[in-house]
Amino acid sequence: MPFPVSRRTRRSVAVAVALLAGTVGAAPVAHAQPSAAADVLQDFNGDGYGDLAVAAHHATVNGQADAGYVAVLFGSASGLKATARQVYTQASPGVPGTVEAGDQFGSALTAADLDGDGFTDLVVETGKEKWEQGGIARQGNRTVLWGGPDGFTSGKVLPAVGDGLYQGGVSDTGDFDGDGHQDLIRSAGVQYGPIGRDGVPAYTRGFELADGDTDLAQVVNGDVDGDGITDLVAHARSFDGDDEGDRGDHLLYARGTRDGFKPPVVLRDAQGERIRAGHFLTLGDLDGDGCAEIVMGGGALQVLDGTPNGPDVSRAPLMINQDTPGVPGVEEPEDFLGFHVSIGDVDGDGYGDIVAGDPYEEIDGVTGAGAFVVVPGGADGPTGAGSKLFSQNSADVPGTAEQGDHFGENTALVDGDGDGRLEPVVAAVAENSYAGSVWAFRSTSAGATAKGSFSFGAGTLGTVANNARLGDVFPR
Repeated sequence: MPFPVSRRTRRSVAVAVALLAGTVGAAPVAHAQPSAAADVLQDFNGDGYGDLAVAAHHATVNGQADAGYVAVLFGSASGLKATARQVYTQASPGVPGTVEAGDQFGSALTAADLDGDGFTDLVVETGKEKWEQGGIARQGNRTVLWGGPDGFTSGKVLPAVGDGLYQGGVSDTGDFDGDGHQDLIRSAGVQYGPIGRDGVPAYTRGFELADGDTDLAQVVNGDVDGDGITDLVAHARSFDGDDEGDRGDHLLYARGTRDGFKPPVVLRDAQGERIRAGHFLTLGDLDGDGCAEIVMGGGALQVLDGTPNGPDVSRAPLMINQDTPGVPGVEEPEDFLGFHVSIGDVDGDGYGDIVAGDPYEEIDGVTGAGAFVVVPGGADGPTGAGSKLFSQNSADVPGTAEQGDHFGENTALVDGDGDGRLEPVVAAVAENSYAGSVWAFRSTSAGATAKGSFSFGAGTLGTVANNARLGDVFPR
């Protein structure tokens, strides 16, 4: 007689099978989809449905300006619901700290199951928090909110790294040694998981992605070479520009191995020139071969193919803009396609799709109203064919396109209904005089749809609207 299997167990098994199919050469029925499988795991309460976390780190809390909060909408069989929500601040039960003006709780978010208990945890940066450890003054910290059946009911401030004052900055998660545990990169080292509830990792190794003369504008993770171990790609630049303001923006690639990271390399094109980084950077498998592509946004989308040998730099990046056949709209100087980019399988065909924000898009004569575009992936990668554009003037989208709203300024993907298709989520941080709002869309086998979409803001969450900038931060 078979034992009953919970929904959470069924989803865990399904995700494990998808990951194995993409990493050990099994013969899957469909194409490997590591990007989609990873996103499904953003499940804070372990019910098998993806949850959405979003921060408003400039929000006023308990009368304290710029104190900040994190809101979570929980998934369900019918998808994300604005009624199934929780707001977390430093005054919430189990959350360490005290609500103070200027702390900016929620400056950055990182989601991963750090302690390996099957529930996704959330690392929340409090960018301006002032605290002390070991008799040394610190600024900025990271709090892990531990996932569980009831959401986040406890948290732990991670110990400071080194003797430095500033404890914020770049961090990311991934399985950087391929042992099945999520690891956390912080400052000049990697904390290998599982990380205990006391904030102590299994072990730590030093690692510098760039030297002290280089500013890391962004660090993203993904499996570029398809070996099942997480790699890092960074947008690096000098701290100071030349007379023309050029800061030498370029890409760094660090390959993850069983023994940790190989030394990072500067990506150069066939002529030996550094590949210039775009405004925004992300990774995802767009052609279903198990290797994540590097996608850069900022006026156009640039795609570098992932291969078993790492990024393919032998040819120029594929360029997609609004003049590309199949992409709605017209390329205009003021547009900024790819201001923010997310990658995941929206239509469930096994290929990652690109969700690209274009917050400066003019809509029906309204400047800076904003939009976002979904560019499908496929066996040959993204071509532009079948792309869809959504704005606040699109049918079934709540709201109205208004000047300077910057709809699409931030993007995310979440499988809120557990069907294996990821739904686009976008923010308009400038909506309602910078109160900010967030829109959740739906997905079908035909791709993203506005039918059934909804929006939420301070009124829904019961928070203070003034200058909150809700939607400025989604988990990385």
